Amino acid sequence: MLTRTFFNRAPLTGNQLAMLPAGSIRAEGKLREQLITLRAGLLSSVSSLIPAAGPGSCFYGGTLPADPAAARVLEAMLWTSALLADRELERSAISLARQVMEHQREDGSFGDGASFSACSAMLRAISAAYSVTGEKAFLSFIIRYFKYLHTALRDNPLTGEDALHTADTLASGILVYNITGQKAVLSVLEMLIAQGTDYTSLFHTFPYRLPVSDQIAEDDLKADGEKGDYIARLMQMGSGVNLAEGLRTSALTGVITGSAKHTGAPERGLARINRAHSAVSGGITADPLLGGQSPTRGVSVAAAAEMEASFETLFTCPDGVQFADQWEQIFYNVIQSAFSRDLLAVQSIQQANQLALLAGIRFPFSKPDAALYSLGDPEALSAILPVLPRFLMHQWMLTRDEGICAMGYAPCQVHYPLKDVQVRITVESDYPLSGNVRITLNMNRDIAFPLRLRIPAWSSRATALIQGETFEAGKTPFLVLSRQWHDGDVIMLNLPMNPHLESGYHQAVSVHRGPLLFSLALETEEDSGTLITDYARAIVTEEPIRVCVNEDNTRVHLEVGTVSAGIWSSSDGIADPPPMDIPEARPQDVQVLCLVPYADTVLRISVFPSYSFVR
Repeated sequence: MLTRTFFNRAPLTGNQLAMLPAGSIRAEGKLREQLITLRAGLLSSVSSLIPAAGPGSCFYGGTLPADPAAARVLEAMLWTSALLADRELERSAISLARQVMEHQREDGSFGDGASFSACSAMLRAISAAYSVTGEKAFLSFIIRYFKYLHTALRDNPLTGEDALHTADTLASGILVYNITGQKAVLSVLEMLIAQGTDYTSLFHTFPYRLPVSDQIAEDDLKADGEKGDYIARLMQMGSGVNLAEGLRTSALTGVITGSAKHTGAPERGLARINRAHSAVSGGITADPLLGGQSPTRGVSVAAAAEMEASFETLFTCPDGVQFADQWEQIFYNVIQSAFSRDLLAVQSIQQANQLALLAGIRFPFSKPDAALYSLGDPEALSAILPVLPRFLMHQWMLTRDEGICAMGYAPCQVHYPLKDVQVRITVESDYPLSGNVRITLNMNRDIAFPLRLRIPAWSSRATALIQGETFEAGKTPFLVLSRQWHDGDVIMLNLPMNPHLESGYHQAVSVHRGPLLFSLALETEEDSGTLITDYARAIVTEEPIRVCVNEDNTRVHLEVGTVSAGIWSSSDGIADPPPMDIPEARPQDVQVLCLVPYADTVLRISVFPSYSFVR
């Protein structure tokens, strides 16, 4: 097992945070239970559901085509085995990773004719295998592939789909360089930057401010490039999955070149994407193409999974902590609700306002069962499996000043040597239902180091209590506790979670508390899927929002004041945009509506019309 963490070495741009090695973090609480269920269910059966992701893949010496799904499943196996200390799963995953190495050709290529983009995904999995084992053979594999690329890219530069997907190869090259210092790797990285898609320029200009389907007729978009290069380009750059990966492509390019234009591109690009295409759940409307802000549009789980991977990469780049709030929002809302309640199926595309689970072509380029919980979408299924383990792996990170940093507050245990002292950190919490977090430190001798606690932007007046002394968080992203630590020290972190309304599409509002979105859960007849709950309510903006928590903090709901929204139509199980013309109401007309966390719903209303008595 790897026991070291590696920061960027010159001439790469320095970073302040680095990922802890596999095995440093153990999952606890509800997310551990989910991980165990996924390990026993979908993760164990995925090769039968997606044969190209299993042992028959040519990545492993089989005859099936090289599919990126194989790499995603292998990555999920590796991180899951580390978080659960599951030696059986680890042996299976490492055996597959070694088979990838065994079938590398003499010239350094691998995958029996696999595309560059498929190999790029597998490099991410091989990097995870190195973290799990610490075996230098995995580094040697990546180095041999980079030697192959040095020649191959000169003779056959990247084009088309391959040029869109350089991010994971860039990340693998940075990892190898940080460990070995081999400067020949840097020349290959520079070639990849020159030949890959220029996401940086796109994010600085970002012309896609409207739903893609509003710019070009759907029939023209489906013409497979027959209408010319513009449409082919629009299909690529209007894709939520591609744009999500592009965020880390730009950031990694900045790490390699030192250019502020590149390092600043993700912030500018994401701000513009969010402004034009944000979903109240934290993701972006992409089903799979950019869809504007209407809650009638869908959020692709594949795009959300790619967004999570990019945020986690951005944490290791300059100023990456600014993306952590949206990282949590997407996970606790989009990712959690994408799984069926038994964690045995996945919904490829979800909506903020969804009235029924119906098959049919509801979104351009989506499969008929995209809105159902099913196993029929290999991309969505393979994309989501690594997200939970990778999210847990990034709850804590190492800091360059020999300290440690909390990025999230899911229950877990962290084991890592700081200044040659074995430190164990135990996190106990009901987060994200509660902002009260207990952090216990254990070590074999006293040690001084800085401990950073991320303070989300939604939490005001956060405090940490240590041995009767209170520390108040300022406006910076971290509360820094730099002191001499003793065995058994306890930090009681309080992150106030005040519910609030956020305004959005067509004067509509959504209700949030902490990283969670709250929704009206709709009831359906068990078989027909027919809506039987009246949802046509408008939230009264002057009414207070009441938080209701059960005794053991395992369930939270919010109570909001509402009035009739009048006529709110729907068609084919999709609610129309929230009406703006709300009938006149009186204070005595206010009725209380109970909202629950978005991820606890199957059918829901999350974006409501708003009403004010003060007009």
